[in-house]
Amino acid sequence: MMLTTLSDALLIMKGILVAVTAALSVQAAQVAFHFSQADIDSGAALASLSKTAYDNAMSRLGKNGCTKETVRVRKEWRKMTVDERIAYRKAIECLMEQKSLYNSTIAPGARTLWDDFGVLHYLQTPMTHYSATFLLWHRYFNQVLEDNMRDKCGYKGVVSYWEWGLDCGNVDQSPLFDGSESSLGSNGEYIGAHRSVAGFGAQGGTGGGCLKAGPFANYTVNIGPVGSAHPLAYNPRCIKRDLNAQICAKWVSLRNTTDPILNSKNVEIFQAVLQADGRYAEARNLGMAVHGGGHYTISGDPGGDFYFSPLEPGFYLHHGGIDRMHFIWQNLDWENRQTIAGTRTMYNQPPSANATLDDVQDMAPLGGQKTLRELMDTVGGTPFCYVYE
Repeated sequence: MMLTTLSDALLIMKGILVAVTAALSVQAAQVAFHFSQADIDSGAALASLSKTAYDNAMSRLGKNGCTKETVRVRKEWRKMTVDERIAYRKAIECLMEQKSLYNSTIAPGARTLWDDFGVLHYLQTPMTHYSATFLLWHRYFNQVLEDNMRDKCGYKGVVSYWEWGLDCGNVDQSPLFDGSESSLGSNGEYIGAHRSVAGFGAQGGTGGGCLKAGPFANYTVNIGPVGSAHPLAYNPRCIKRDLNAQICAKWVSLRNTTDPILNSKNVEIFQAVLQADGRYAEARNLGMAVHGGGHYTISGDPGGDFYFSPLEPGFYLHHGGIDRMHFIWQNLDWENRQTIAGTRTMYNQPPSANATLDDVQDMAPLGGQKTLRELMDTVGGTPFCYVYE
């Protein structure tokens, strides 16, 4: 082919330059997320990924009403000041004193606004676990909690998160559960060994009974458990915990947290490996995986109850950790990770249509209605304006 003009030659050279630049960019992206096993196990890899995701999310601020002045930064529990942790705990206690919004015909046992979070989760669990809505529904659920803490109790902070892997050596001494005034209460009274947990062969933890000390030691769980004849009937009892370092180390270590972020090629696989969804080969041998592992590191009643676990104050820190993983994974490749996958029912039972981004998530009576599309971006402005540190 003969070049007829100088401009033709320049256009061809420009095309070659663009192609080479694109190839180098792909190569750089592939290299950027290669970490040694030591860095993955120590948390250094996760810290690097988290920083990249944070920077990428912050670079999008200002496009949808979420700005550098208004964005809220969600921190890991131990990075909050003592005063911030106490304020968070007091806001939870405040919700426990507010009157329930549910009609007594729907939830006759609900007494408080805190109970209502358990009722809502119980009613929607068949649609929001092992389904397309798992990640975004729980993202919104945590935001609805924060909104109620602010609107009803004057809370000025944010919902925190728990990095489970930092506490796997001794969960009892975690600043989240050490029984201090800046914690969410202690472990439960020890009730003996030889207790299996959740059918996974794990042994019981170091508690099992009513909370020994600290915040929520006198809290009354009013509804549940899910296996009772009438789960939403009034059933007052103490809150129990059974903190379990064995489960923590096996299923929610820093490696467990990092691997799904590095190795999940799409949201379908990402949510499958988080939940150990046995329909997928990649998730078939993961036991409890991160989602179940975090719940059963706390265990107890209601913490170990699949349906009523939001009545455990640690639930929201755990799901903050899940949302943080999703936030990081999304923001490492934002343009390609604004998607959902799956149907509208748990394990597609009963069989249901594939969910779409226009599907509405209804948090009444605690919050409003939002489409899944509106829940995709934590810096989208409405209803979210937050990042994870």
